[in-house]
Amino acid sequence: MPVVQGLGALSRWQAQHPRLVDAGLAVLVFGASLTGLFGDDGPRGGFGGGGRFADRDVLEPVTVTLVAVAAAALVVRRSNPLLVWGVGLAATVLVVLHSGQPTAALVVSVVALYTVGERCSVATTALIAVVTAAVDLVALALAQGEIRDHALSLPGFCVAAAAVGVAVRSQRAAVEAAEARARQAEVTREEEAVRRVTDERLRIARELHDVVAHHISVINVQAGVARHLLTRSPEQAGTALGLVREASRTVLAEMSTVLGLLRTGEDENPTAPPAPGLDQLPALVQTTRAAGLQTALRVTGEPRPLPELADLAAYRVVQESLTNALKYGTGSAELSVEHLPDAVAVEVRNPVAPEPAGAAGSGHGLLGMRERVTSLGGTFCAAATDGVFVVHAEIPRSGS
Repeated sequence: MPVVQGLGALSRWQAQHPRLVDAGLAVLVFGASLTGLFGDDGPRGGFGGGGRFADRDVLEPVTVTLVAVAAAALVVRRSNPLLVWGVGLAATVLVVLHSGQPTAALVVSVVALYTVGERCSVATTALIAVVTAAVDLVALALAQGEIRDHALSLPGFCVAAAAVGVAVRSQRAAVEAAEARARQAEVTREEEAVRRVTDERLRIARELHDVVAHHISVINVQAGVARHLLTRSPEQAGTALGLVREASRTVLAEMSTVLGLLRTGEDENPTAPPAPGLDQLPALVQTTRAAGLQTALRVTGEPRPLPELADLAAYRVVQESLTNALKYGTGSAELSVEHLPDAVAVEVRNPVAPEPAGAAGSGHGLLGMRERVTSLGGTFCAAATDGVFVVHAEIPRSGS
């Protein structure tokens, strides 16, 4: 594809050096005008069929000078199309009045009209084309005393040049619009890819936090209890260590499940255990009670099946809230679950210890709960009032 590559390189060079391209065009236009002056359609013929200098075989210095000035103006045609058109029209009129015919300046006028069509609005281009044709015809009539048949084709040249410019401008606009859409589509794809990666990272972070935090808190509490009772009450210490072992086994199993899903994808791992839901709250409450958190459970309304993601979100909110109550509370919590017609509401209330035994949390747990609930179209709030920390979440049954 050498030809295609060469054309591409030429196009890029032209785009990078527009002024040089227009300077070359000016030289070509001036040369073409001089060729017209030498030819059979020069001062002896052309639109007027001959003028006051039709009997001369030499180039008129005045005509050459006017054509040179008009051609030189083409160097700035991209930035000043109307100026170039004005110079070209003036040169054409002066050439007609001087020589009796416009052939010498015709090429300049055509390029100027094309530039107007390419750079200006359609309305401006139409007005310029009409004015150019009218002024040229009037100049011919003044110079020759009449408008001859050949001169009537001059308006056609004007309209054609302007129309080509408009067509090129429209084509360029269509190409630029298509390129802009392609660039926007590429940016959108990149943004979507970044968003997906970010969402996946957040999902992984939430899952790992929710899976690990609760059981690690239980392990931490029970390990402290076992250490405290090891010499005074070995039997109770053994019970606490048993809870540590059970929590460790559970967290390892859930971690294995999460990592398996991340490796294979949910659709490719049909043997993975189902995600926890509200039906497992009694077991969760039993675990927290065994860890030392006196938890009261109250369920109202008629339980109905929930979408898996909504069910999981409700469970994780309760799990994280009870974990926080175990870490930062005074040892008790109230859990309520309300089954509404179109949603499920969960709420955990626990007194806040004046000086929590554990270090201040990072806030990732609350943030993760909020993200889970709001991503399903639900509402979430968490705040401490009068020494009681309340977490409330309402998740629509349509959440998925």
